[in-house]
Amino acid sequence: MMILLLLAALAAVSQAQTDCSRGACYPPSKNLLLGRAHQLQASSTCGLTGSEVYCSPYPPGKMKCCPCDSRNPNGRQAHTVQDVLSTSGPERWWQSRKDVTPVTLQLDLDNLFQLDNLFLNFKGPRPSALVIERTLDNARTWAPSLYLATNCQRSFPGIPTSTPLKLDDTYCYTLPPTEATPYQDHTIEFNPLRQYAYVPASKSQKIEDVTGLTGLRVRLTELGDVPRLPGRALSRFYALKEMRVMGSCMCHGHANRCLPEAYNNPLSNTIHVNPQCDCQHNTAGVNCERCADLYNDLPWRPAEEGDTHACKRCECNNHAQRCRFDQAVYDASWQSSGGVCEGCMHHTTGPKCDQCAPGYQPNPRSRIDRPDACIRCICNPGGTVNRGQCDDSTGFCQCKVNVEGPRCDRCKRGHYGLIDSNTLGCTKCSCSSDGSMSDVCDPLTGQCPCHPHFHGLTCEVCSKGYWKPVMSVRCKPCVCDPTRSYSDTCDQLTGQCQCKPGFGGRTCTECPENTYGDPLIGCQPCGCDTDGTLPEVCDKQTGACFCRPGVTATRCDSCSRGHCDSFPACETCPSCFFTLDAKMQNLSLTLERLSPSFTDTDIGKFEPRIRTLEASLKLIKESILLPPNIVKQIDDARSQLDKLGDQVDNINDDLPTATRPAGLESELAKLQALLDGLSVLYKAKKGATDSTTSPNNAGAFSDIKKAYDESTDAAKKVDASGNTVKESADNRKETTDLQGNVQPENTRDLNKLNQSMAVQPNLTPVAKQVCGSVRTEPCTPLLCEGGDLCPRWGTPICVKGKKCVGALPLSKRAKADSKDVKEQLEKLSVNVTEATEKLQETQDTTNQVRQSAEKLSNKMKRTRDELDDDLKETRDVVKELKDFLSDPSSNLTHIKEVSDWILQAKLPINEADLKRKLEELKNLTAILPDSTAVLKDAEPQLAKARKLMQEAQDARDKALAVNADVDGLLENLGLLEGSLFGLDEKLQNNMDLIDNLNSTLTKAENKLTPAEKDLDDVSTLIKPIKLQLDEISDTLQNGSQQAQLAKASADQAEDEAAAANKDLSSLEDQLVQLKDKVAASVSGGNAGPVGDRLAKLQQDAGTLANTTADMMNSLEGKADSLRSLHDQIVQNSTILEGLDVKLKDLFSQLRKKADDLSTCQG
Repeated sequence: MMILLLLAALAAVSQAQTDCSRGACYPPSKNLLLGRAHQLQASSTCGLTGSEVYCSPYPPGKMKCCPCDSRNPNGRQAHTVQDVLSTSGPERWWQSRKDVTPVTLQLDLDNLFQLDNLFLNFKGPRPSALVIERTLDNARTWAPSLYLATNCQRSFPGIPTSTPLKLDDTYCYTLPPTEATPYQDHTIEFNPLRQYAYVPASKSQKIEDVTGLTGLRVRLTELGDVPRLPGRALSRFYALKEMRVMGSCMCHGHANRCLPEAYNNPLSNTIHVNPQCDCQHNTAGVNCERCADLYNDLPWRPAEEGDTHACKRCECNNHAQRCRFDQAVYDASWQSSGGVCEGCMHHTTGPKCDQCAPGYQPNPRSRIDRPDACIRCICNPGGTVNRGQCDDSTGFCQCKVNVEGPRCDRCKRGHYGLIDSNTLGCTKCSCSSDGSMSDVCDPLTGQCPCHPHFHGLTCEVCSKGYWKPVMSVRCKPCVCDPTRSYSDTCDQLTGQCQCKPGFGGRTCTECPENTYGDPLIGCQPCGCDTDGTLPEVCDKQTGACFCRPGVTATRCDSCSRGHCDSFPACETCPSCFFTLDAKMQNLSLTLERLSPSFTDTDIGKFEPRIRTLEASLKLIKESILLPPNIVKQIDDARSQLDKLGDQVDNINDDLPTATRPAGLESELAKLQALLDGLSVLYKAKKGATDSTTSPNNAGAFSDIKKAYDESTDAAKKVDASGNTVKESADNRKETTDLQGNVQPENTRDLNKLNQSMAVQPNLTPVAKQVCGSVRTEPCTPLLCEGGDLCPRWGTPICVKGKKCVGALPLSKRAKADSKDVKEQLEKLSVNVTEATEKLQETQDTTNQVRQSAEKLSNKMKRTRDELDDDLKETRDVVKELKDFLSDPSSNLTHIKEVSDWILQAKLPINEADLKRKLEELKNLTAILPDSTAVLKDAEPQLAKARKLMQEAQDARDKALAVNADVDGLLENLGLLEGSLFGLDEKLQNNMDLIDNLNSTLTKAENKLTPAEKDLDDVSTLIKPIKLQLDEISDTLQNGSQQAQLAKASADQAEDEAAAANKDLSSLEDQLVQLKDKVAASVSGGNAGPVGDRLAKLQQDAGTLANTTADMMNSLEGKADSLRSLHDQIVQNSTILEGLDVKLKDLFSQLRKKADDLSTCQG
């Protein structure tokens, strides 16, 4: 019962390792070295350069010396590293050179594999120390997996000897001693998982961390000890009889088998373990190290016991074939979904292809997971705020600020230049208020409508031959003199013509600048100082200089009164100057009146007062700190006063002596009062000056200076206004002259126009073209009698198929036709949706057929692999059976029992039934359509259907666009109707094509079902055969064991028989001696006890002889029986060989049929 429980547990564990649906699964372990002998290298090999002699003890106490010559790897004396393979033979091994250490054995796998076990069978003497290492980066770096030594502390100091408790730890394993038998074969087994048995981690984690490798290296670091014999010393070397590297492809728990190489590769059978995994759990890659293209919604993880960690399909709504994992998206979704779809099709976009791409909008008659989920928007991408995308709820276009229209494809009034890069869509018109007739420009080019004689994009430039004065709103002719100027163009701002030499003036009819006179006679220089003149310099007729304000003199080279600065600046004097100047003039007038009454004596009396006044003035001057320009003005005033003083002195000298008049005292009193007033004024001014120049009253002085500057600017403006007034007067005069010249002519033209409008134009033909009027009488703007120009009750309605006249009737007809087109479009949209649904159903059916075909192909592939395994197992059983029958040590009785059991065993079905089933499979596969061909034929049809569907959608979008612009001509509607009829026909053909494709796919699916059933039947038929083969293998194994026991018993019996013969001979010799002694005793009269003893011995000897004779007779009878059994075995072996041939033929036929079914071809 305990054994059954153990077997059940082993079976459960084995099934758990191969069943990928329960969790982690792993491929079976095989020898990674087979097929990769060329990738195994040794750092030292004996006999590569010549023959070498090696001595070892044989037999005990003696020495045997043998040569090693590996120059010919296939020679009997060669011992290359390739001889360690299990397929090399029993008398082959690898051997290193003598006394060379360390030596390395390295296996490069070039891909990632999983190591399960390493077996090293050393042909003595065994190394005393070695290290097993692995690499994960193709031999760039190596890491030790296990140290082994007879003395770990001596060979690997510092390496712990206790079992590891962490996966990143390693240790040294102590090898058992070999002193007694150093030259016997010793086997070392390394299991990566076994040494970490006490680590608290799952098996899957251990496999991930410690079993992966891309290369394996065994470093033999210490030669084994050998005994010392007298004479020649024994050789010390490394020798390895067999090396097995058991493992599988590394699949991270996502596969239960390694895929074989291509079947058409003749070398595919040489490599037993290939790196490519048969990935499950939606994984992909050589080692299942990543998720499949459309299964990246969760991060990839190795599988664990009880958890597959299968990759999750991304939700791309059937619009993408691949996706990628995004950690940021995964974290943002609370680690529930991290897939981002790539390459969204069908005009979709977004992380899950759940949004319509720019220029497309959701289809209200479809779903987001269908190919027609998005239809083309009719919005202009450059005129919308979201690059042509429609509003999801309303479907309307969202125009930019300066854009309008149903499709946002035209600029608003007063704007132009619709462009994508403009955030407002269009640019505002910048038409000139003077040169443009309106503020509306061309919506495409931005050209404003210009008044006559204006041009440019904004009408701000005068045309050639015209110029625009500063205050004018229109362009004036240049009127350049044709003979005195180079052209009829002039400066746009000043109107100055380009004069020839010797001519000047604006129109080139006067003398050049700074000259005057008649240019035809000769021009004279003006002789004016140009720094003090106006731009005209001088009068063109008289040559008189035109001085600018503040300047005087004949040449305009002096400053006029009231301007204190020096020429040519001539700045206006400050206000205080004018006050003092006015008082000085009053004093001068008073002095002039008084001068006749004064004598020298009288004047002398006033000298002290004058001196006092001068002193006071000097004190005022010294106490007042004025700005430099004011100081300069005061200096000038003093200069003038000095001149006046000199003149007074001269006058006094010239005056005669006069008597003092009677009223002189009163005048002096008045003058004294005036002086007192001046004194008071001086004190006030001095106080104001002190306060002004005080640091605490800087603001008052700034106000005074600001007032002075303002007054100066006002004076300048007053002076400049003279030119403006003059120009205004000139313009008024010119306008008056122009009105007098133009107005009479305009009046005449207006009267002629009124007379002409009374008879023309005739508006009746125009009314006929516009509103379809039936009026025949003429109608002019001033005279229209006989009824309305257009009928009041409205324009007549155009009947379809008849000629229609008039823009308004045609527009009504166009409106009615557009309504019909809209109804047809709605009907077409319904048909397109139905066709899309059928196309989706066809796509689903195609996917189901493809999945069924793939499932059948995979099932056939598995069946073929099982057939290959069964055939190999059958061959192994037959080989074991032959070896068992031909082994001379086999027990004949057991051979007979095995042969009888095999001959009595019955197959589940006879050969005829099996052949009949194979014939049915053959006939079925002959009529079975090639699923690949069906799908291949369906692809163009599906592509054509998709193309027609796209054409339908494009035509529908085009029709919608035409419907939006239905103001076009009726010819477009006719073309549209033709397009709709053609589109309807294409759509119908598309639907018929889809129906035919569905029918073909249904037939293919119906034919695949019986093929799958028959394949299951074949598998069912093969299972009993496999059970019979398993029983035969078990019987052979038991027979082999019993044969070995029988051989051991026979050997033991033979040894016992030889010992018995030896004992019998000894007894016979002793019997002869006893007889001689007995005879002597009898003759001596002493035969009592000895005779009895001798008689008993003789009796025992007789019994033993009889027993021996019986055994010999029995052996001779068994020999006859063995000969008879041998003959029967030969006969049975012949029968078994016939069965072997038939079984091979059956498996060959099954394998061929599996190959045929895997390609779906008869």
